[in-house]
Amino acid sequence: MNWNFSEISESLLKEDKGKLLVEVNFGLEKESQRVLSNGELALTPHPIEFGDKLENERITTDFSESQIEIITPPCDSAEEVYEELNKINIEVENSIGDELLWPLSMPPKLPDEENIPIATFADTELGKYKEIYRKGLAIRYGKKMQMISGIHYNFSFGEGMINYLYEKYGENTDKRTFTNKIHFQVARNFLRYSWILIYLFGASPSCHTSYFSVINKEIDVIHDCCPRCAKIIKNADANTLTEDNNPNKFSHVCVAQMNQYATSLRVSRFGYSNSLKSMNIYYNSLEEYSEKIRKMISTEDNEYSKLGLYKDGIQIQLNENILQNENEFYSSIRLKQPLKSGETPLEALENRGVEYVELRILDLNPFEKLGLSLEQMKFIHVFMLFCLFEPSPLITELEHSNINANHHLVSLFGRKENLKLQNYDNNTVSLKSWAEELFEKLITIANFIYTSTGDNNYVESVEKEKLKLNDISLLPSERINREMESNNENYLEFGMKCAKNSQKSEVTSNSEKPDLRGKNYAKGI
Repeated sequence: MNWNFSEISESLLKEDKGKLLVEVNFGLEKESQRVLSNGELALTPHPIEFGDKLENERITTDFSESQIEIITPPCDSAEEVYEELNKINIEVENSIGDELLWPLSMPPKLPDEENIPIATFADTELGKYKEIYRKGLAIRYGKKMQMISGIHYNFSFGEGMINYLYEKYGENTDKRTFTNKIHFQVARNFLRYSWILIYLFGASPSCHTSYFSVINKEIDVIHDCCPRCAKIIKNADANTLTEDNNPNKFSHVCVAQMNQYATSLRVSRFGYSNSLKSMNIYYNSLEEYSEKIRKMISTEDNEYSKLGLYKDGIQIQLNENILQNENEFYSSIRLKQPLKSGETPLEALENRGVEYVELRILDLNPFEKLGLSLEQMKFIHVFMLFCLFEPSPLITELEHSNINANHHLVSLFGRKENLKLQNYDNNTVSLKSWAEELFEKLITIANFIYTSTGDNNYVESVEKEKLKLNDISLLPSERINREMESNNENYLEFGMKCAKNSQKSEVTSNSEKPDLRGKNYAKGI
């Protein structure tokens, strides 16, 4: 599968196959915390209107009893899946009484760790498994980190595109192996270039003071995952203080830097991240991926062993291994195959191959009532086609180190003027100049879609996002920061304003209410 960007794009155009670019499937998953009118976490149970969490495939909970997860069915257009998300979101808001859905990825005002409610499930084998798994996450990472929310964007290329590529490049390879290679190729490019999505769509530049304890803990390890980030923080002005006058010097330095430069705390080391014990996974092949995941879920960890399996006769983690199961491994992209009864995600991939990808890098945008816009979905569609067309050599250890550094630099310092990244020829390059190179290819793809289908929405979405390279005031992260400053609002006040505005903007039509207890929606694609 040795193609380059020009070759594959010109080939599709020459053979009049441009419509394959829009024959894709989408799914969305949206996580949100339920909060009270004062911005504190709602400690009430998951609403009974939604039925059993294990049975309702559209509305369930994530880590916490307070954290609602909305799941759309798979759809063959961005418009359709966006409308599905809207319908379910409206019903959720109308079913939680005086509570509101927190519109930001970083948590609202959190109680002490012991008072954050882990999601409970029915008294079944699966229900017990899910509860114990969450207890394990809590003791390993702390509950507060698990309270971060976001959008998961599920995406699959159409069968027509897969068949077209297989006919041209699949010689001497069976189709499943070829399809797996395509998706691992896309995953590698997503890792390489997803920093641009963090820059454009990052919307978590700040957090509530109740989350500072996580920052204090992670500041000690940030040097191990991003030495340049640690150096910038170390050289920061330690006299810059925050609204709560927290005496911890490092919290002040970090918060001052974050407010000024961060795009997404959520995907940074201060957000939802793996233990540094986890192996680096390069997505070079299904075999490598499976081998490393299996090793982590079968290798005992000394620190987790000290926590024990039981406390006061109650099981508190599934096992004492590096990972309790494969879901504990966090990545900005996951390769997925729908599960059959009794299967693990890894077994499903090994048995039937990759069917779709799950992008886990998107913050909730508080300026959009659903946490993301339809234009954003169109842009990411183009970006995924870029990841497919762009050459994708195997990732080396050095390249992975640069990928990781770029990810953290953009998430923590993406708004810093003249920020320098490391490209994959190991040369230093400015974020802006590198992004401009990528946009040249993105606009080529968008124009190709327009030529083939007459749909100009993709061109408009790419052109709109490109404006952010020269005007940071258009970035969600910058908009949040400026609005809080201009209105003299703290994090909690800003979040509650957005939550109330979002609720007011939605009107329910009783004739269009879906059955919230239904089981017809498939998670993902």
